Amino acid sequence: MESVIKALREKNRYTQVKLAQELGISRQALIKYESMEQELPVNVIRGLSKIFSVSYECFIDNTLPSPDSAEDEAMLKQLARDFTKLNASEKKAVLEMTRIMANA
Repeated sequence: MESVIKALREKNRYTQVKLAQELGISRQALIKYESMEQELPVNVIRGLSKIFSVSYECFIDNTLPSPDSAEDEAMLKQLARDFTKLNASEKKAVLEMTRIMANA
């Protein structure tokens, strides 16, 4: 069984060296995680989750996210970034629309 780390790394066109650098680990450690010879430490799970914009569960359960959940997560992260750029009245309007939609 292929590891989700390797699948996501290849899908996102990361080399082992580049991903290891971003995670602050050695390439040899990454190889062990990819081959599932060694369990992932929490800090690596957090880093992978952030780099690939997927939930922690993907790495804990060694399962790829469903396409819908990955798109939803990416959209929510973008909305959160955009929301911080709004002024107070715009934020209030967005929150009110969200409240109305949630009750629909």
